[in-house]
Amino acid sequence: MKSRQVGFVLITLIILGVSAIALRLFSTSSDQIVIKGLLPISQDVIDRVEIQKQQDVMEIVKVGGSGWRVDKYPAFEPRIQDFWTSVADIPKAQLVAKLAKHHNLFEVNDGQSTVVSFYLGQSIQEQFHIGKWSAEVRLCYLRKAGKNEVYAIPCPREDLFSTDEDSWRNPIVASIPSDAIESIDYIYPDSTQNFSLAKDENGNWIVKSSDEDAFANLRIMNPLLQAIELLPAIGFEAAEIAAKLDFDAPDGSIRINTSMESNIPTTKLKFIRKDDLSFYVKIPSQTTVYIVDARLADFLLMPREGISEEN
Repeated sequence: MKSRQVGFVLITLIILGVSAIALRLFSTSSDQIVIKGLLPISQDVIDRVEIQKQQDVMEIVKVGGSGWRVDKYPAFEPRIQDFWTSVADIPKAQLVAKLAKHHNLFEVNDGQSTVVSFYLGQSIQEQFHIGKWSAEVRLCYLRKAGKNEVYAIPCPREDLFSTDEDSWRNPIVASIPSDAIESIDYIYPDSTQNFSLAKDENGNWIVKSSDEDAFANLRIMNPLLQAIELLPAIGFEAAEIAAKLDFDAPDGSIRINTSMESNIPTTKLKFIRKDDLSFYVKIPSQTTVYIVDARLADFLLMPREGISEEN
């Protein structure tokens, strides 16, 4: 075997060995060597978090007492809580290596690492170099700035310390329970195609149009209500492109009318086809332009013929 291949094998064995050791560390109850001398970095103390990976930089900024935003957008609450749950493990991080020569192995050196800085006011409270994520044992490796020791904390997934702002934003376009919906209006550029869905006195969904009324096909209606109950985006359009989109003349719109008792506002969704695979979607009261899978958007914009029971 060539020396280079031997080197690769040895490095792989070292990584697997260290990962196994780390797994034993986190699965035993005996006292272990943990990181010491940290200032508080909990979310009730910190005002701002800066995450940098080479040239990519993003910030999470506290809004009010407990909310957080990314750029000008609210951060997605489950994503934020995942982040702070992992941060809470840093003061309990367990030692896996002591020497600087191991920094490259764990990717916590200056060139490879993601630098996470926790701010209190204008001052850095603590700063860490976050290295590689181990899928085998689901650990993140980190090093305190200015120190040589490498520690590990549990990490459920790889992107916990991502610099991708979109990964921190709320991807839910709309979330309206079916029992809160009174009717749904479909609005198209050709007004003759417009129709509505509404319940009759017996609770049946009816397709209403200028031509005639018909019962809605429940095999279509039920998935449709489920889609409105949790409508996800696959991405967000950049602000400079979003500003050029003409949502005054969309390819189609859906207005979801809700009951007063639900305390959920009526929501209008405007759709513009982006390409064969996706649509732009916007709620008029918001600045965000979502990108939604074309298959889902086409289903939501189904013509009345597709939803009527007689078809």
